[in-house]
Order: sequence, then C-alpha cells, then structure tokens
Amino acid sequence: MLRRCRPLLALCGLLFSSAWPGCASQKAIAPPAAAPNDGRMFQPPSFDPGTSPAPKPESRSPYAASRPAIFDAAWTALRDKHYDRTLGGVDWNAMRKRYEPMAIGAPDEPTFYRMMNDMLGELKQSHLFITGPGDESELGPQVDEVAAGSGNGGDASNGTTGDPGITIRVIGSGAGTATITAVRANSAAARAGLQPGTVITAVGGRPLASLKSRRAMRPVEERFHLRRLATQALAGAVGSQVTVRVVDTKGVSKDVLLRRDPPAQPPMRVGNLGPLHPEVSSRQVGDIGIVAFNLFLLEPVLKKVSEAIDQFRVRKVKGLVIDLRGNPGGVAAMAIPLVRQLVKQRTQLGTLTHRDHQNVLMAEPSLDVTPYLGPVVILTDEGTASTSEIFAAGLQEAGRALVVGQVTLGQALPSVIEMLPGGAILQYVVADFKTPKGVALEGRGVIPDRMVLETPAAFAAGQDPVLEAALTVIRSKAKK
Repeated sequence: MLRRCRPLLALCGLLFSSAWPGCASQKAIAPPAAAPNDGRMFQPPSFDPGTSPAPKPESRSPYAASRPAIFDAAWTALRDKHYDRTLGGVDWNAMRKRYEPMAIGAPDEPTFYRMMNDMLGELKQSHLFITGPGDESELGPQVDEVAAGSGNGGDASNGTTGDPGITIRVIGSGAGTATITAVRANSAAARAGLQPGTVITAVGGRPLASLKSRRAMRPVEERFHLRRLATQALAGAVGSQVTVRVVDTKGVSKDVLLRRDPPAQPPMRVGNLGPLHPEVSSRQVGDIGIVAFNLFLLEPVLKKVSEAIDQFRVRKVKGLVIDLRGNPGGVAAMAIPLVRQLVKQRTQLGTLTHRDHQNVLMAEPSLDVTPYLGPVVILTDEGTASTSEIFAAGLQEAGRALVVGQVTLGQALPSVIEMLPGGAILQYVVADFKTPKGVALEGRGVIPDRMVLETPAAFAAGQDPVLEAALTVIRSKAKK
C-alpha cells in the first residue's frame, strides 16, 4: 500500500503530461549535435555486479524477492535518465556498492525503501523518492484509532480517504507551530467547535514535536515537512475517527475526537499520481478579485481559473490576487496558458535544461485571449512549490506581479514518475530549471517582494495577514 503522503510529494515536482509537447507557446531550443563517444563526453560507467555480491534476502517479507529488480531499475534510471550526466559528482557505482547489500537484506519493506531513499538522498536534490508495496506511512497505523464499521457507522471498506475539515499551517518563528488556519464549513472540525488560531500539538496520540526528519532540512522545508505529516495523520478512511490534541485560542489544552468526513468532490487521477482533489475558488472583496486553486491541472482547474480571471476583467476590478498558498504544483502545461491570461507581450518563465536539450518556457499572446492587465499580486507560503514557484517567479521577474507572503519551498526541479518492477514507484528529476534572470529556485525558493509575519493570534482574530497585505498593496497602486 502506498503512503498517503505520496501524491502530495509527487506534486512537488513539475510533472510532464501528454499535453505539454503540443503547447503552442513552448519554444524548444534545438538539441546539440550528438558528440562522438571518444571520451570527451562523460559516460556513466556500467556496473559490475560481481564486485559487490548482494546477500540473499533474509526478510520474511513477501515482497523481498522483488528487491533486486527494484534496486537495479531505480539505480539504472538515475544513471541513464537524470539530467546531470555526472550526478553532481556523486560516484554512483560506489553508492550501489554501499547501499545495495543493506537494501536487499533489509528486515522489512519500510527499511528497504528507507535504504533506497537514503541512496537517492546522496544526490541532495528534491523530487527524488521511491515507495511501493509493503512500505508504510511515516506515522504508522496508530492514527486510525477507531476503525470505521466498528459500531460508529463509518464505511472504510470502499477505500475512500476523508479528513476532519482542517487546514494546517506551520507558522511562527523557529520551527513554527502547527496552527489551524481554516475550518471547512459543516465539517467534523466545525461541529467540534474548532476555530482558526487553534494550535495542534498531537495527532492520534503522537506529539507533532516528535516528527523529526532523518535528514537535514532548511527551515522552510522543516515547516512543510511537519505540515505534510500532520495533514497526512488527519486523513484516513471515511467514517474513521482520530484524536487531536489542541491548545485552543484561550490557551486551554484538550483532546478532541474527530470523525473523518468524505471529500467534497470525487477524486480524480492523473498518470501515476494517487487520488487528487482539485479545488478552485473565487470571490471579490470590494473592487479586488481573488482566485485560489490548490493544483496545477489542465482539467478542470485551468478552465475554472481562466473563467474566474475573465469575469474579474469584465467587472473591471482594480486588482487581482492569485492565491498559491499550499499549492504544490502539478502539470507544467497549465502554466503557459495561465500566464497568457495576464500579459499582452511575450513573457518568459524560465529555461529547462534536460540531459541533452533545453526548453524555454515562453508564453505568447493569443488572439483568442483577452488578458487582465490590472495589478496582480501572488500569495505564497512554505507549501507553494514546483510549477507554482515557476509561475510566481516568472511573473515577478517580468514585473507583471508582486509576490506577498512567505518564502516558497524551493523545490522546483521538473520530475517524472515511473513504475518499476514489483509495483514500486520512482520519482526522479529530468531537468534543471532557472528563471529568466538565471536564478536557480531549487534550495532557494521565490523571495516575496513583501514578507508578512503570521501568528496564531491573528488567525484567532479572524484575520488573514497575507491577504490583507496583498489588498493593501493593490489599493495603494490604485491610488497612484
């Protein structure tokens, strides 16, 4: 069973779809002529398995027999398909000799995949991950405290994943605090009286403070990691229940038992990704339009977002806010037509450098599109990643939009997801990315034009400091 957090991780990569090659605005730079194989071009050496005999699996796991094929397929994919032929100078043969015996002889599948991911981690890049049958959730089964169908009226048999209706952000100084920033109307959390500004300290009996990553992380990554794990722990079979320990807005600590409600919309699938729940919302605050969406997908997200922007253009709003907070990216093909909705001239978003060629991401004006040309502000946080970062950085550098909020995740390398033998799934990067000004977003993120401090107290007071700052920016521009 795949980890519930995998779809989110996968979307933290710029994914390619069959629609991407047909995008009229894509300007491909012709690949260089093939160089003769005379030693002048780096060629990854083949691996001689005789130099590193792997022990026979000692695990009793029913999946153990597939491990050699999974290991070889993953190792070979990185050697032959990673955009950097040198793999950043990492001796990939040495990594195999080091990790293969430990992985093949792992006592169980979680340990096997942990060894595999430790090997991928030697490359020190995002969007490198492998998981598969027998792997387990990072939080373990203790989060599903009351099984649905055990007298509580739930139905876990259909495999549908639900949640209590809470949006969590990790805000504040240092490592931050897991804070409820929104509660879905009529949800289990709303029925329990939970409010924005409430701090969550434990889920399913496990303190969130104990959820430490095994690898070193930047502060923004640490906040995203905790946010992801807390969200993962809250999710589960529809009808099941989970205990959440909270500190309410009055400082009182208590345990709350929450039922996991069904999703508002039926899930959809894209390629090898797990079930996705795309959401698009739009509203108007005074004379300013606001559109928010949680995934970059051609269908149905692009159409809905484009229609919202067009309606705001017709209403002649004085400014447009595009809320990308918590948007982990998705299908790259959506970025170009969305940019067309906001520009009247050719606008470059950046350059992808693949293993043997380059692509310039260029949005061309279209006669079929009447763009909105008023002020634009993009909202970001630690959950803004991949395509969201490329979109925000491109418009920021073009001077078309201001970015307000927090520094983005800084995981913008394009990736693909590939099925491996034995039911394993590998995500790996296929290109480097730099903005039009040559900035590498990987490990850096998009730096907002205006950083905004957020606190649990602000959300408890019904405020949204980032949105309020964006509205102030637009109104100040409208007065000029």
